[in-house]
Amino acid sequence: MRNAWKFFAGLVAGLFVALALHLIAFDLVLGVPTESSRWTFEVNRKKQMLARNSAPPRLLVVGGSASLFGISARELEKQTGMATLNLSTHAALGTDYILNTVESEAKAGDTVLLILEYELYTPNQKSDVWLDYLVARDPHYFHNLSLLDQWDVFMLTSEDRLIRGLKGWINPRRYAEHKAGGGAYNADYVDQWGDQTFHPRSAASAQIERRPSRLAFPMPARPAGLPLIQSFCQWAKEHQIRVLATYPNLLDQPELHTYPARGNAQYIANFYKEIGVPVVGDYTDALLPADQFFDTVYHLIDEAALARTDRLAEKLKPLLSAINGVVQPR
Repeated sequence: MRNAWKFFAGLVAGLFVALALHLIAFDLVLGVPTESSRWTFEVNRKKQMLARNSAPPRLLVVGGSASLFGISARELEKQTGMATLNLSTHAALGTDYILNTVESEAKAGDTVLLILEYELYTPNQKSDVWLDYLVARDPHYFHNLSLLDQWDVFMLTSEDRLIRGLKGWINPRRYAEHKAGGGAYNADYVDQWGDQTFHPRSAASAQIERRPSRLAFPMPARPAGLPLIQSFCQWAKEHQIRVLATYPNLLDQPELHTYPARGNAQYIANFYKEIGVPVVGDYTDALLPADQFFDTVYHLIDEAALARTDRLAEKLKPLLSAINGVVQPR
């Protein structure tokens, strides 16, 4: 019996030591940059600077990288006559983080155009991208999380991620300096409208991976993203910010024309209608052929992004005129 108690005590002590070491390492790496979070951070930082150096009334395009690569704020501004800024970022940062960032930048008189990927309506877990980004680049956001969510982040941070962070802690210049190159994934290619500018047909992937879209699967009874979106729209209303919504660009596939897909699109449209947010166009407007995509089922080549934006602008013009009294260019 005494040996059993010794074993149990040793096990508990070992777990305590392991947890303590994990906690110490986590505390050391919190706020230490990683190379894997560089592109998203530099894109976000550039867009925040653009937002803070401009004034309302503006049209703010908000979504994940489907809109970063697939919607041209420059073209929307040209077509609608309204100052436009593309605030779209990496969708894997999640619904709450993306909308929280917009709340920091939007001002009274602005119009927000939500173009959220379908996964953002039904987030069900914290992505590795979100976790890496939060720990490496936004400790302030981490400290503003609930204690339960902070505990989740702490426990989900793997030993491999801690080791990468500790390497950056030991050598601060390892990941902190801006690096040129990297193909399209370089913040230098984000222009003064917040648009991605280097995604030509000549550099497109030879074959786009046709992974299943969340749109094709039945919607959960209570999609986790909807309360977050509703809360954001209520916040916007209280701050004299108008919200519009439309559908994200996506590689057209047969399953996206099935009953579940159509039902999900209608479910999203009904949700926005219930909270007083106008929806621009139909989900099929954003389903495009494979030859218009750059490297994923979400990212358009530049010429396709311009064409998609032109079509979207035509449907936006009447709404923007009614909202802001914009005089349409001839």
